Amino acid sequence: MADQAPLIFTPRLGGLFPASPAAEKAMAEVKGNVRVKITRMQGNHRRIALYWIVLGICAPMLSELCEGDAIDDTMLHRILKDRRGLYGQTVLPSGEIVKNYDSISFAKMSEPERNDFIQWAFETLSKWLGVEVTALTSEAQAHAA
Repeated sequence: MADQAPLIFTPRLGGLFPASPAAEKAMAEVKGNVRVKITRMQGNHRRIALYWIVLGICAPMLSELCEGDAIDDTMLHRILKDRRGLYGQTVLPSGEIVKNYDSISFAKMSEPERNDFIQWAFETLSKWLGVEVTALTSEAQAHAA
C-alpha cells in the first residue's frame, strides 16, 4: 500500500462501491470511463482506513492552529512519519540531506509495526488537539459508517 489514503471498495451486486472517504471523493470526480487496477489489501485494512479518516478529520483542525500552508491528510501523514523518524535519507553532493518519506511505507512494515505507528499517531494527534483518542476514533468510525 502506498502512503496515501486508500481507495477502498466493496463488491456488491456485481459492482464495486466506495468503502472509504477517499474512494467516495475519487468517485465523485469520475467523468466517463476509468481504468481500475484491483489489488488485494494486506494488513488490517479497517485500521489503515480508520487512520486515514482520522488524518482527514484532524488535518483541517491542525491547519487552524498552525501558520502557513493548510495541512491535508497526506501532509499530516508525512509530518507524523517525520516525527517518528520513518524516512530514508539521501545526501546530495552539496551536503544537503533530503528526507525520503516513501522509503518506509505501510506495505514494508509488519502488522505489529504498522499497528504501533497508528496507535502512536492517534496518541500524538490527541495531544496536539487536546482531545481523547477515543473521541478521534469514534468520530472517524461515525464518518466511515
